[in-house]
Amino acid sequence: MTISDVSICNHALDLIGADPILSIDDDTRAGRLCRRNYERCRDAVLRAYPWNPAIRRASLPALSDAPAWGFLFHYALPEGPEPPYCLRVLQLEGEIDGRSLPYRIEGRRILTNDGPPLSLLYVGRASDPNEFGPLLADTISARLAAELSYALAGSASLAETLARSYRDKLAEARAIDAQEGTPDRFTATEWLESRT
Repeated sequence: MTISDVSICNHALDLIGADPILSIDDDTRAGRLCRRNYERCRDAVLRAYPWNPAIRRASLPALSDAPAWGFLFHYALPEGPEPPYCLRVLQLEGEIDGRSLPYRIEGRRILTNDGPPLSLLYVGRASDPNEFGPLLADTISARLAAELSYALAGSASLAETLARSYRDKLAEARAIDAQEGTPDRFTATEWLESRT
């Protein structure tokens, strides 16, 4: 089965008990609510966890001016569509004495002492639902249903039930997604620091 924006929205509407839409541009209450909220919900779910289909890599040039203080360089975060808009920074390539490079996000810039080019691993805006897979698509549907339920059904208890369902879907999808690939290796120093 092909996953699309409309199928994700219709799954959310099914969870609420609302009539389905034919297009994201449907001029119905459900269509207008989906159109206004789908992309925001999708991006929130993508930002909540480093989903495999949304992980991107970029090599960034430094901006011409230096930060006023605190760091030596700053870089503009990817704005997309190529490379996709950066929703969340995961890590910078490189280490100093076995430790990850320090950085700070300020606005749409990343500040660090690492010189150009900056190798960045990040969660990007994944806009092609065919890349999602069923668990990510279901999680987006659950989030959208939780957010639209009160507007469409007027039931606070349904909204709370759907919010719980979203949290359960997120946990399930995270568990499965985390099994794809080799686990990150931590040094003894990192492990000890995480314990204190």
